[in-house]
Amino acid sequence: MKLKIFKPVFLFVFLAIMFNSFSGYTQNQKEIKIEKDVPFGEAINYKGEKEMLLLDIYSLLEIVAKNRPAIMWMHGGGFGPNYDKTQKYIVEMATRFAKRGYVCLSINYRVRENPKDDKAGTMRDALEDAMKGLNWVRENSENLGIDKSKIVIGGGSAGGQLGNNFCYRDGIKGKKWDKSGIIAFVNLWGSPDESWGKYIIDKNDPPMIIVHGTEDALVPYENSLQIIKRLNRVGVKNELITIEGAGHTPASHMDEFEVKIANFLSDIQSK
Repeated sequence: MKLKIFKPVFLFVFLAIMFNSFSGYTQNQKEIKIEKDVPFGEAINYKGEKEMLLLDIYSLLEIVAKNRPAIMWMHGGGFGPNYDKTQKYIVEMATRFAKRGYVCLSINYRVRENPKDDKAGTMRDALEDAMKGLNWVRENSENLGIDKSKIVIGGGSAGGQLGNNFCYRDGIKGKKWDKSGIIAFVNLWGSPDESWGKYIIDKNDPPMIIVHGTEDALVPYENSLQIIKRLNRVGVKNELITIEGAGHTPASHMDEFEVKIANFLSDIQSK
């Protein structure tokens, strides 16, 4: 689906430090804009109804984006209907990384009233929608000023579980995905167990950085330790940001982990 003409909704965010060309290490002083409710596909949901898939785009306002890296963010919420692309910490992360020069996109994906009743179907729907999102980003990369060879996938909680399956599985239903351009995965307290799907990590898979609290009662911290072992076993670059004593969604530590994530991503792009 090509980028359509629409009336963007602009949110102006004022920054406090001097503007630099993109490095990913620092935030810029310029305002950003958010273009809301951009359609990127259609799908049939679990009720058998047609659903329009929408995303929001975060980018610097006064700078003509060209060959910028992108981050495609995927929200949390347990694959249920209570959250979407406007989830508070996803909006904050997209805003912060737009200030750093990234073009950030926060996507919706299909959710369900009772996702755990059919975990395989829930994950399959979400994965199909994530692939549509990635295809849309690549298809519209020139209009968006994105370097389609530098796309980061980011997700929190359920979005992190989705991201793990998306970045490290080769496809679904025997159909192989084109995951070209993915350079890293940012996993925010979303390390899944095998009940949400199995995948094999190999040496050619993208690097992963994980943020996780040690007292997370919803997504056990141990899950992240096991994923780090798997990444190390095959030599995939990784970093685990451990937040001692924190439970699920430790967004109050964002000032700290934002910088570490930015450095991790910039290090990847510098090589």
